[in-house]
Amino acid sequence: MYSRPTVLYVGTDAAAVADAWAESEPGDGLAVQGATPDADLPERLADGSFDAVVCDCDGTFNGRAAVAAARDHSASLPVVAFSVDGALPPAAATDLGVDAYLQVDADADRVDALADLRPLIERRSEARRESTMLDSLLENLPLSVYVKDRRSRHVRVSDEVPRLNGPPYLESPDGKRHHAPADIVGKTDFDLYPPDLSEEAVADDRQVVETGESIDDRIEHAYGDDLEETYVTTSKAPWRDEDGTILGVVGVTRDITERKRYENQLERQNERLERFASVVSHDLRNPLEVALGRLEFAREDGDAEHFEAVERSLHRIDDLIDDVLTLAREGEAVSDPEPVELADVARRAWTVVETDEATLTVETDATMLADDSRLQQLLENVFRNAAEHGGRDVTVTVGDLGQRQGFYVVDDGPGVPEGHRDSVFDPGYSTDDDGTGLGLSIVRTIAEAHGWETDVTEGDAGGARFEFGDVSGDGLPDAGSEDGTDDGATDERTGAGDA
Repeated sequence: MYSRPTVLYVGTDAAAVADAWAESEPGDGLAVQGATPDADLPERLADGSFDAVVCDCDGTFNGRAAVAAARDHSASLPVVAFSVDGALPPAAATDLGVDAYLQVDADADRVDALADLRPLIERRSEARRESTMLDSLLENLPLSVYVKDRRSRHVRVSDEVPRLNGPPYLESPDGKRHHAPADIVGKTDFDLYPPDLSEEAVADDRQVVETGESIDDRIEHAYGDDLEETYVTTSKAPWRDEDGTILGVVGVTRDITERKRYENQLERQNERLERFASVVSHDLRNPLEVALGRLEFAREDGDAEHFEAVERSLHRIDDLIDDVLTLAREGEAVSDPEPVELADVARRAWTVVETDEATLTVETDATMLADDSRLQQLLENVFRNAAEHGGRDVTVTVGDLGQRQGFYVVDDGPGVPEGHRDSVFDPGYSTDDDGTGLGLSIVRTIAEAHGWETDVTEGDAGGARFEFGDVSGDGLPDAGSEDGTDDGATDERTGAGDA
């Protein structure tokens, strides 16, 4: 429950009036404290918490100065002026911004006069309290909150609005930076955001104003530099006055990037579960059925051929289990990547793959952010795929992408037929009867765990080219950079180190 509003009464007989008020019947509604005109009014106002100031200008002191001191203390503090025999002219009261002006007789009962003011003071006190609550909310709430009029001009905005998009300011397309809420008030979206975004926002405002219906939790990309993966959700509702007339729009925008990341991670986990289910229901069941069938034949005739088939099936089951476990381990999102040298990891991965007479060429000096062991597993699987399908003397090249930040692995083997490129990463896809079909699925899973994009296309020599884009790190050229031109070739550069 709120305490009673407190009034600071400024006048020659301030102490007597305060005492008389306390003893009077209406004293329960307000608390009155007295201050003489010769007191240091600014200090008194600063020391106390007052809901209104009443200046009794009876001509015995400088009433104009007293009113000005109260107004200077707070623009929102209600100030009431009593004027005895025109001691404070109406025009002066208007110039000073008093909230109520009363002409009173010198011998009028000041307790009765204060009692008449009680409804006004209580209303203004309540309004001021609500205003300060709103101010505190807008200053401290970690949400972008804004109020627009019917013409989509910002009337009030929270402190979060200028800094929602990353830096501590909102930069408009013309390069102007808006650091504080006051920089945004009075402006429309067209003054702050790109035209396409502004047109959509203003159309939403108009819809809310014209229909009186809210727009709830619309998900969209955030506006600003380097925010392609930042998501926000926006809700808008009608701003109505006490009569229900729609004055504009109240909106709230909040950052939901973490939620989207969680949803994407959950989606990837569900996809991995589907892959596991496919392996268990199909790829594991087939060799298991073969083993059981051959075991039944072996019981009947004891032919060693059946036992060999059972052994092959069990080895295949063992390989499948290993790969399924790898899928489970490598699928967790990489939360703390560290700088790694792509060339070093590539050469290390090459040494643990059976490559016969194959050759590795490394044409990158990039440092990238990744999980070192999982990146090596990815490269091992791609190298192994090239060695198995590209021929004994295949050449495998690792280099930087040009069309987007990332890297590629390309071989000069027969490549992947265009009709199969959308399927090579699917669990169980294999052109080798002895393969588990999970090697490249593991590659995609590791890439997804890093947040990378994965594509397979054709290399310059016709072989398989695996591309990994949107990789963070140094030395990975951006699109349009001098080192980043890419016309579909392998982007090989002479003089790079070979392994």
